[in-house]
Amino acid sequence: MADSTVQPTAEEPVAAPDREQTPSHQPSEHPEAERSQFAQYAPTRDLNDRLVLDLIDAVKGILRKESADRLRDVYLIGDIEKDIARNVIERIRELANDNSRPITLFINSAGGNVTDGLAIHDSIRQLVARGIEVTIIVQGMAYSMGSVVLQAASQGRRLSLPHSWIMIHEPAKWAGWQSTTAAAQHLDRLKQMQSQIYRIMAGRSGKPLRQIIRDTKRVDFYLDAWKAKEYGLIDHVVGAEVAPERDEAIAAEEAAAPVVEATAADVSIHGRSGS
Repeated sequence: MADSTVQPTAEEPVAAPDREQTPSHQPSEHPEAERSQFAQYAPTRDLNDRLVLDLIDAVKGILRKESADRLRDVYLIGDIEKDIARNVIERIRELANDNSRPITLFINSAGGNVTDGLAIHDSIRQLVARGIEVTIIVQGMAYSMGSVVLQAASQGRRLSLPHSWIMIHEPAKWAGWQSTTAAAQHLDRLKQMQSQIYRIMAGRSGKPLRQIIRDTKRVDFYLDAWKAKEYGLIDHVVGAEVAPERDEAIAAEEAAAPVVEATAADVSIHGRSGS
C-alpha cells in the first residue's frame, strides 16, 4: 500500500534584503569621485561671485563721484524769502561740511527780503573765509537783493551768462518800505540797512560809496552782463569773450524816442512791472 503521507517540500529560502536598494544608509563607495565632481564647479562659481561684487563696487564708486560733482551746485531760484534762504544756507553748509571742494550757486532772482538776503550773503562769506571757493553765476537776473547775494562770491568768481541782467536800487525799496508809514517807524534800522548794503556794493564793485548812492537814488539801475562787468558788479561773462556790438536799430529807436520817467506805480519794489 502506497504511503499517502505527503512529504513536506523544502521551503525556498527567503531572499535577503537587497542592500543596494538602500544606499542612503551606507557610505558611498566612491567619495573621492563625488568630491571631485563638486570641486570642479566651486572655483568657477566663486570667481563669478567675486567678479559681480567687484563690478557692483566699481559702478557704485563711479556713481558716487558723479553725484558728488553734480551736487556741488546750489540753486537760488525765485524771490528771496525765509524758506528759500533756509534751503540755500542749509545746502551750502552741508556741502562745506562734506569737503572743501568748490561750490557753485546759480541765481535767478528778482530780489526779496533784506534780512533773508543778507543771511545768505553772510553765510557764503563765512565759507569763503574758511577757504572754500564759492562761485555765483547769474542765469537770467539778479535784481535787488539778488545783486547783493551775488557780491558774496569768492574773489574773481562773480559770473554771469551773456544775456542775464543785474539791477541795483535804493535799499529802501529792498526793504519794501519806500514812502510808507513803516519806513518812518523803522527809520533808524532802515538807515543801518542802507549803510550795510551800500558798503557791500561799493566794496566789491570798487566804485566810490558816493557814486553807488547816486546811481541807485530813487531809480532802478539796470545793467546787462557787459555793463555789469564794466561797473564792477561781476567779474566775468561766461561763454563770451567780446561784448556784442550795439544794435543800430535799437540805438536809432532810443535816440528818436522821448525820455519817459517811470513812476512808483509802474515799478514794483523788485523792479518788475506792476502790470
